[in-house]
Amino acid sequence: MELGLRGMKVLVTGASSGIGRETALGFAREGARVGITYQSRKDAAEEVAEAVVAAGGEAFVVPMTLGEPETIKAAVAATTSHWGGLDVLVGNAVNWGSLGFDERPTRIEDAPEDYWVSVLRSNLEGNFHLVQQAAPALRESQQGRVVLVSTDLAERGMAGSWPYGAAKAGLHGLVASLQHDLGADGVLVNIVMPGITLENGEHRVLPKPVADQIAQRFTARRFPEAADVAAAIVFLCSARTTATQGEIVRVNGGTMTAG
Repeated sequence: MELGLRGMKVLVTGASSGIGRETALGFAREGARVGITYQSRKDAAEEVAEAVVAAGGEAFVVPMTLGEPETIKAAVAATTSHWGGLDVLVGNAVNWGSLGFDERPTRIEDAPEDYWVSVLRSNLEGNFHLVQQAAPALRESQQGRVVLVSTDLAERGMAGSWPYGAAKAGLHGLVASLQHDLGADGVLVNIVMPGITLENGEHRVLPKPVADQIAQRFTARRFPEAADVAAAIVFLCSARTTATQGEIVRVNGGTMTAG
């Protein structure tokens, strides 16, 4: 299916691995020009850029840190200048916080203030700044699209994930209003919400037997791969999508059943 993305000018944040990487490659297969941001792994981003070119697209690599607004401004400006405009923005970059999975407090009264502030501000305010900087170019596009990547933790929650879940839930409110703002100039703005997501059949934390067992409790009987999430993002940004606005598209394996 031709998605009408050939030659489109795209920026995917956090594209050096995972969902961002697969999204960049998805756009590349459609012949798009893809800007790739990274925080610290320049080598990984450059490998993705090579894969983008090999897949039929064009690539541009630029650093960006979600919690530093000046780097967001610079990354958007550099990408827009490099491509001569911007048609598509995918906000995928994430800040998990400085605490490891097993180090996170699970009782809210034990949470240090900097844990809440840094995670919330990066993931919510960072994406606000991202859209704000990209908005002028997107308004000028004939096929302007924005997709922000959320998480099902915003709905189902998990002990110790208050700042991350709250920040991602905040993106839902942001998009609800952005659809009126950017939508007035023809830009479609949506959310893609992944849950537990695999890369090549593996999870970055859960051992495979454990992940396989948990997956059977979801109605899809499997967890999505990063490529499944990327496919939804690319389709929402395509010319095939013309009236999907302000929506939350869930790619999370369905509903979790009792067990």
